[in-house]
Amino acid sequence: MIMRTFQRIADEDPMETLCRMVVETSYDDLPKDVREFGKKQILDIIGVSMGGSGMDGIADVVAFVRDQGGKPESHIPFYGGKVPAAMAAFALAPMARAMDMGDTHYEAGHGAEYTVPTLLAATGLKDKTSGRELLTAFIVAQELMIRTGLGCSFKSIEQPGGSAGGHYIFGAVAAAAKLLGFSHAELMNALGIAKLMTQPHDASMYNEGASMIRFHHGFVAQDAINICRMSRLGVTGPVKEFLAGEQRGYYALFARKGRIDLDAVTHELGARWEMMRTSFKAHAACKCTHTGIDLLLEQMREHEFSVGDVESMHLDVGSLNWTVVAIPKAEKWKPETVPQCQFSLPYVISTVVHDGGIFLDAYTPQARSRADVRGFMERISADLDESLPPLGTRLTTKLRDGRTIAGVCTIEKGHPDNPLTVEEVAAKFRRCAPFAAYRLDDAAISKVLENVLVLEKVSDVAADVVSPLVPRDVSGRPKSLLAEAAS
Repeated sequence: MIMRTFQRIADEDPMETLCRMVVETSYDDLPKDVREFGKKQILDIIGVSMGGSGMDGIADVVAFVRDQGGKPESHIPFYGGKVPAAMAAFALAPMARAMDMGDTHYEAGHGAEYTVPTLLAATGLKDKTSGRELLTAFIVAQELMIRTGLGCSFKSIEQPGGSAGGHYIFGAVAAAAKLLGFSHAELMNALGIAKLMTQPHDASMYNEGASMIRFHHGFVAQDAINICRMSRLGVTGPVKEFLAGEQRGYYALFARKGRIDLDAVTHELGARWEMMRTSFKAHAACKCTHTGIDLLLEQMREHEFSVGDVESMHLDVGSLNWTVVAIPKAEKWKPETVPQCQFSLPYVISTVVHDGGIFLDAYTPQARSRADVRGFMERISADLDESLPPLGTRLTTKLRDGRTIAGVCTIEKGHPDNPLTVEEVAAKFRRCAPFAAYRLDDAAISKVLENVLVLEKVSDVAADVVSPLVPRDVSGRPKSLLAEAAS
């Protein structure tokens, strides 16, 4: 295979270069390992969407979407019915984040939770979408989104104004645009519209246990499809000074001055696929708890102790872990809502030491009020250790028999250097299935799993991947395991 690469031409804005990559890259241009990685990501996001579909607030959003009516274009997986494509994206994208078990890139953050729902919904805008088309659109869109984040070191450098990634909408727009066959000029225009809709305070979605941490995805995915459709109708957006402009560029608003690296945006573009540095989640909790979870599970296996043997636990954590899951302490040690528990280091660690892991059943109303878990949280303490990597953790466990066990973890399970295998992602997919808003039968689960793993051979994604996830009898759909536990 002759590798197709893309370099900045003269002083063009890096977004122009990224757009050429999106528009000009075909399925045959993609290396085999990149294609395989993309299929694994898509399977992962469909799986966590399945599990997330039964979580709190999702049914209300679906009801809202159905009430709006409109042209029946795209299915609503796990609930049924056809709605306008943008509204289907609005319903589906929050499902992808609700479990908080989707993948993340070490520098660009979450991304596939926006692009996959957008693409699945956008299939309703075409007579037929092949698996090759969907896979190609996903990969190039992820690369565009991730490299936009690389240019400002989005995740490792605290951004001004509480930004948590206005760049996510660029990936969702690029995905829909590629699927719909946009030209370079059309894609730049659509992204220009999207730039006006980026959100400088979107980090606030993590605050106060608000449910916007999942519904933010719905607004982005809906906007992405509407932007592409309006662009096709002639609505225009600003396309000059896109990323690099000192006055009007995206980075001028969203990034720390002096920390912008435009070369990183296009470095070895087409030759090195940054999207393959995405990590998968092995545990149903914020990524910032995962090095702590892995350390605790390792200690329990090696030293053969259980919760009753523990006197106390202390966690020294890196800067990102500290900010996201350890402070403010008044909230993290007394979480109430599902998002608060997902982003609470002591709640997650206490659940793991009691149950040997953490999954969706840790967030039911009954689980969140467990006296044993709540009581043990008082034995857990945490401090910031800036000598650790942002996601690193040191765990010191004191046992009642006098032993003290200590260890450090900087590369969690699912990290690109410690990856989940395809088989592990498939097992995760099946584990999510019983928690779906609609109890899918084994045949439907197997069909979707098998079709995604050979996506390049699928001739109609809507028929072979989306349709099996749609209830045939909406009025009589059985409850998910999560809904049963909550009732």
